[in-house]
Amino acid sequence: MRILLMIMLFVASTGCHNRNKKVDNEKLLGKDYRLFQETPVWDLAKAVEDENVSLINKLVTENKLPVNYQESKFGNTLLMLAIKNSDYESVKALLSLGADPNIQNNYRGTTPMHDAAKNENPKYLKILIEHKGNPNVVESKPITEDNQGRETPLNVAISYVSGNNLEKVKLLVKAGADINFYNEWYTYIPHLPLSDAISHYQFDIALYLLERGANYDGIMYRTVQEDSIYILGALRRKIVDMNTEQYKQKMKVISFLKAKGLDYDKEPIPDYIERDIKKKYPNDWQEYLEKY
Repeated sequence: MRILLMIMLFVASTGCHNRNKKVDNEKLLGKDYRLFQETPVWDLAKAVEDENVSLINKLVTENKLPVNYQESKFGNTLLMLAIKNSDYESVKALLSLGADPNIQNNYRGTTPMHDAAKNENPKYLKILIEHKGNPNVVESKPITEDNQGRETPLNVAISYVSGNNLEKVKLLVKAGADINFYNEWYTYIPHLPLSDAISHYQFDIALYLLERGANYDGIMYRTVQEDSIYILGALRRKIVDMNTEQYKQKMKVISFLKAKGLDYDKEPIPDYIERDIKKKYPNDWQEYLEKY
């Protein structure tokens, strides 16, 4: 055990020591600070990685290093990387020095707001919103046949599996996020926040959006067979275990819709869903069909 600990400490220390060693940035991922090697802000990048707030302040205010400098591969800024790596003290420092929470990279056209929506801790979204982060900024990369997704931070907060999703959604909605955002370029998935919530089994978020006036009359998505799926059909396609909080939240959504005149019990069960239920619950599938 002691030997293993020594090896881990050695790797950690040498990894930190070797960050000045030149690497091919084509091999680096979007959260790697070494993307800023051989740029005017490499010293600032290292200070951000270390969360050395005093040095960050000095390099920006005295040395006049550009706080919104974008690396060449993805077009990410140091604020983006600080959020991706959960370096909160650096995030605070960069924002106080004028880092732009709405600047878009050149990979997908995402922003620090999108990165904050992915982070498990809602405090990143909170502080960006406090610094005029736009809750409705949309990814800007040109539309192609294979890449039609255009998401706002709200879509990301709903669909990205990171935890605390509902809290992040509430922050964004309170800040003015459009709960009826519609991806006009879509073929199958319009990325309505409500459809995203149902698609990802986030029924607590679906209920929250419905209670705040989300439109439930439109198409949630289209299947590859070009069938239009509306909200009751989308819910019918979601199999969840009973006696779970997720099931309770789904039932609350169903009750909400019934009060609006949409009767879930009258929605047909797709054949493939019935087959899946029989496989998953071989001993009590009939009871499940009546209650799910």
